[in-house]
Amino acid sequence: GGITGKPAFEADMVFVGSEDGRLHAVTADHGKLVWMYYAEGPIRSSPAISDGHVFIGADDSRVHVVNMITGRKAWRENASGPIWSSPTVHEERVYFGCESGDFYCYDFRGEQKWRKKIKRAVTSSPVIADGMVYFGSKDWTLYALEIENGWQVWRFRTGGPIISSPAFAEGKIFIGCGDNNIYAIQAKHARESWRFTTEHQVTGSPIAHEDSIYCGSVDGSLYCVDFRSGRLRWRFNTG
Repeated sequence: GGITGKPAFEADMVFVGSEDGRLHAVTADHGKLVWMYYAEGPIRSSPAISDGHVFIGADDSRVHVVNMITGRKAWRENASGPIWSSPTVHEERVYFGCESGDFYCYDFRGEQKWRKKIKRAVTSSPVIADGMVYFGSKDWTLYALEIENGWQVWRFRTGGPIISSPAFAEGKIFIGCGDNNIYAIQAKHARESWRFTTEHQVTGSPIAHEDSIYCGSVDGSLYCVDFRSGRLRWRFNTG
């Protein structure tokens, strides 16, 4: 099946899901299949690895937790819609959104700790920093919730749907948006530091490295933007 998510690496193995509903574990050195796990729908989410287990969402509206060595199911739990968001694992809890517009937190026993209803789909994969979880939604909003109880601390309204996954660095959240912008938002106060406008939607996810932000756009360009000012440093056009 087609592969739309990114692979994960752990213990000399590579883990990746595919659109035929299978989670594959292959050896990193020769690509030999170690095991396959079957979900009941396409897998577009990317796996997360923690505590000897693989965490991944699927179109069967379930989050699946699989033993990394054996490929056997540890547990799985239902969500309210397909899961394209990639799970984030932090301190024995797993966080993810789903296409119905719900955002979940489960513990490692498969017990739901909290659930937050969002207006539209959460395709964006969350990032966790300083006791907060941050993610975007197709309702044009970037959310900040407390990781312990899911309470909403703030939300920031953009000019379009958010599919991009956020990056966190030095107290700021960086995220792309369907309104053609890359945003830099202060994580504590939800104040906009800057925005950089590209020529098309920004559905990909930015990365922060040293004093620069790197992010691609549907306009066919990779942008390098100054971390603090949002000024363009360079642009690479893919053709």
